[in-house]
Amino acid sequence: MTRAIPRVLAILLLAWPLAAASPALAEGLYLTWNDCSLAPAATHDFASTCASNLGLQTLYCAFRLSAPVDSVLGVEVVVDVQHADAALPGWWRLDPDGCRAGALTASFDFTAKTACGDFLQGQAAGDFLAYVVTEPHGAANQARIVAAASILPELGYRQLDDATTYYAARLILSNANTVPPGTVCSGCADPACLVLNSVILRRQPGAVGGDVFVGAQGGDNSNFATWQGGAGASCQAVPARAVTWGRIKSLYR
Repeated sequence: MTRAIPRVLAILLLAWPLAAASPALAEGLYLTWNDCSLAPAATHDFASTCASNLGLQTLYCAFRLSAPVDSVLGVEVVVDVQHADAALPGWWRLDPDGCRAGALTASFDFTAKTACGDFLQGQAAGDFLAYVVTEPHGAANQARIVAAASILPELGYRQLDDATTYYAARLILSNANTVPPGTVCSGCADPACLVLNSVILRRQPGAVGGDVFVGAQGGDNSNFATWQGGAGASCQAVPARAVTWGRIKSLYR
């Protein structure tokens, strides 16, 4: 139930040290629909009419640091899905074996957005890497999304400050297979909650302090986003917690 890592990204990830990321002293995670949390259009809930196979919804992952970080080469995000039903319905089976395989993609291009900081500057190569059903706690109504991107060293290491909320990733959810004609995957109208579990900043090999792990809410429930109101889907069932690089790597196998 995983996707293969793109070749260029795989080479860069394997070249980086595998030591556990060092925790930031204080940090903030933000998850919203339409744009990052600082944009007027941002919302923590999306209510779909579920009436078309056309169109898409975009979930924005963002973060803020407690202290400046230099020598940044890449970013990885982990988002967990908690559904209100006892098991993920077909509409949320976005894994390669699922009813809506291919309906979830990722982008790291924010050149058309200005509400939050864009340290990737349209120069990152990345992808949606995995959608693992039953992660993180083995429940049939949960799934874990992993996405990552990297910047080639020759394009320059990035320095991030502690005064900016930065874009990290866009998760793009299409409406494919929602209504006839063709395959219909039930469950679009059912509530779900999505939780931005972590952001890891990958740094230049040998950088003092190593990679930086961001894993706390930026405010009350700032890292939660709901679908169809989220009623019955407990966001607290998939709380943000430390995710080691070794644990993330295991999802790719």
